[in-house]
Amino acid sequence: MYGSPSTRQLLSLLWLVLAGFLFPSWLPEYFIYIMNMLMMYMILAVGLDIVMGWSGQFAFAHIAFFGIGIYGTALLNMRLGIPFLLGMPLAALLAGAVGYLIALPATQLRTVYLALATFAFSECAQWAFRTWESLTKGPDGLRMTAPQLFGHVVTNDRDAMPIIAIILALVLAATFYLWHSKWGRHFHAIRDSEHVAMASGIDVKKTKVWALAISAFYAGVAGGVYTLFQSYVHPDGLGVSMLVLVLSMVVVGGSGSVAGVGLGVVLLGILPELLRSAPKGFLIWQEFTYGAILMLAIMYMPKGVWGLWQRIQTGRKT
Repeated sequence: MYGSPSTRQLLSLLWLVLAGFLFPSWLPEYFIYIMNMLMMYMILAVGLDIVMGWSGQFAFAHIAFFGIGIYGTALLNMRLGIPFLLGMPLAALLAGAVGYLIALPATQLRTVYLALATFAFSECAQWAFRTWESLTKGPDGLRMTAPQLFGHVVTNDRDAMPIIAIILALVLAATFYLWHSKWGRHFHAIRDSEHVAMASGIDVKKTKVWALAISAFYAGVAGGVYTLFQSYVHPDGLGVSMLVLVLSMVVVGGSGSVAGVGLGVVLLGILPELLRSAPKGFLIWQEFTYGAILMLAIMYMPKGVWGLWQRIQTGRKT
């Protein structure tokens, strides 16, 4: 596991950045919006996968940190005049710091108790977003001003896409290096067996805390990206439904794999748009289709679509 990312992985990031600069010139506005949304979900889902797929911790506070990233980036700009390039990392660091503080007591718990404790924090965070009207505008939602980069105002999806592509490439590069680092090895060891990890000299408690903190930082970055192509945020959009969507992306695609998470983001990110364009007579089947995919993935594809694909490829070679 030690080492560096492969040349193929790094080249894929270069292609991602090039696509971010080339696609806006010829793609329709709607497709650019969808791609921006998918790239944001990719950052968010990879962060959740670090704490769940890599280290095996059932922590459900991810959307709360996402909200901190959104409100933090927007309010630093609107209240203090801090530009996006400084405000977004500051908001992400705030989300990571809150994640670290929450993880100190929460990671003393395990399995369902950890899930309940972190979910309770997520509900408290949403309550704060909804009731702290002097800061977040409460139930009316927050209308955000357009961010500026190097004096240029980002006013539409075309302007935002190259920036989001660069941010996603940097996040994925950091993820690849983390995967090959000592920390990545420790995360996977804890997932496989905490007792064996402890016997190997790994500080399990410290590692679990840092897994949640890093995951929270990723969510904060995704929140900052949200402000690049959205002008409005409402607390109701930061609740259970959002958590279920991102969790489903990780599970259906394949947890513990960046490629699997990416596949899940594409499948479940585009599916709602496809169902929305279906004939009116089929609208009733939207929720059924979504639930059926999640149920079948859990029952028959425990390693997700990516794991199934790898198994098929291995069977062909043998």
